[in-house]
Amino acid sequence: MTEEDLKEKNYSGRRNYVPDIKWNAIDAAIALAFLAVVLVAVYFGSAKLIEVYGGERFFNSSNISNISFSILYGIQVLLMLGVVWFFAIFRRKSGLRDLGLRYYSIWKTVWYSFISLLFILLISLAYVYLMNSLFGIEAPSSKIDTLVRNRSISGNILLVVTVVIAPLSEEIFFRGFLYSAFKKSWGINAALFLSSFLFALVHLELYSFIPLMIIGWLLAYLFEKTKSLMTPIFLHGIYNLILILILLGELEIIKLY
Repeated sequence: MTEEDLKEKNYSGRRNYVPDIKWNAIDAAIALAFLAVVLVAVYFGSAKLIEVYGGERFFNSSNISNISFSILYGIQVLLMLGVVWFFAIFRRKSGLRDLGLRYYSIWKTVWYSFISLLFILLISLAYVYLMNSLFGIEAPSSKIDTLVRNRSISGNILLVVTVVIAPLSEEIFFRGFLYSAFKKSWGINAALFLSSFLFALVHLELYSFIPLMIIGWLLAYLFEKTKSLMTPIFLHGIYNLILILILLGELEIIKLY
């Protein structure tokens, strides 16, 4: 076999790789319960400490909001990725490729993301219009919107968190881990619904629950179609980037042209 044939065989093997999902819905349920208990304890415990000791004295920093935000979000990310590592890799002996961390065509990733962004835009506009015209409900400020408008968090930190850290960690957890577990136990349709429902639920945005669930469904569908997290991570990051740049641009922290 020539070197050229060997390269072609290796590329074909990577392209046709079939993930070996060894974790299941029970693992996912235990992971979700653990995260819920620990994160609630962390948030309420932190709030109590700040209340008792005073925010500035507790963190001993003039930039308390940046520090507290970074610490709390960092704990959340470490816990999410930690349960994925424990159940999928350590306990079930699966690999990173089984979680969807493998290469996919860059051009297809960009194309799918572009089409998906147009779909999300149309859905979002239609949802806001229907909520306003039928029910008279105006879109409230989101948590990120509030953080930006209050200037309580550095714009650079928000960009790093929303564009890089959040897409990577959330896609590994919700699509690579949860979706795959639900699919293994109950099939594709149940996995699409449950993973997108949980994705919307944890954002704690009542008004945006339906759009977030649709976005979660779309991200899971792209993961199912491509068998790679590359496209969902890229789409998630670009979507968050557009939103955060709009918010930052409105406040003239950066200029949009």
